[in-house]
Amino acid sequence: MTPRVALALAAALVACTPEPLPARRVVAPQPLTLRAPEEVVVDVAANGDALVGRPLPLPENSDADRTLTVRWLTRAGSRPWRMRDTPVIEARYVPRSAALLVLTTDHTLVRLDAPEAAPVTLDREVHGPLSLDAAGRRVVYTRGDPPALEVVRAEVATGVTTPLAPGLAPSWCPALSPDGREVLVVASPEGTPSFYRLREGAPPARWNLPSDTPLPTGPTAPVIFGDAVVYESDGALRTLGLDGALRGSLAGVGLPVYVPGAPTLLTQDARHRLTLAAPRDLEVTR
Repeated sequence: MTPRVALALAAALVACTPEPLPARRVVAPQPLTLRAPEEVVVDVAANGDALVGRPLPLPENSDADRTLTVRWLTRAGSRPWRMRDTPVIEARYVPRSAALLVLTTDHTLVRLDAPEAAPVTLDREVHGPLSLDAAGRRVVYTRGDPPALEVVRAEVATGVTTPLAPGLAPSWCPALSPDGREVLVVASPEGTPSFYRLREGAPPARWNLPSDTPLPTGPTAPVIFGDAVVYESDGALRTLGLDGALRGSLAGVGLPVYVPGAPTLLTQDARHRLTLAAPRDLEVTR
């Protein structure tokens, strides 16, 4: 994201709010002002474009995947793209490129090299959420037949996949570090869920945290943000330092989306109102 775009995101506050909002709550400028009230922000690109999704109804008492119809918003309006009217599980911009990754409802991971390009299949039996490195070279996710899901890394350009921790299952909510060298993931191979840290060439390491440390519950991937990991857990946004200290918990807020180059996170409450948060804003509890 250019300095101009980042400044615009941070500056367009207060206007158009229907009621007084808590500190740090903002109404973002275009293109996010073009989203419908029921749409959630799925991803933000470095040029300010945004993917916004309309969640589709789920059967009552179902553990089915969240699915959405996703629009691509620019400052000029809604941009046509190949899968605009197709329900998907997830869609993400690939950093430093014009490509997108899409997780289809049949759990196929595809790459679109341009908005109208034909999908290129990268992998199958894929389960989200998806997490990419800052260079857009690698993506991590889980794969397999639920609940026996294992963490996999794929090369975005080639689709070459690498299982990162065979046998560490079930696993969910992986987060890839910006430099692509480490993955944080929740797994319960022995029945008790815990964070694990995965580094290439090393065995999976259980992260020894206090037993009451909240764990990610999705539906979006945790974000490694500075020296912390930020994630949604049971209706609150949690900030866990990479030193293992729980630094903050914001009730009623979730769905973190990284804003490239700012550096800030967009978060959303139950009414889909947006918050722009810098790292220091997340180190509080309320």
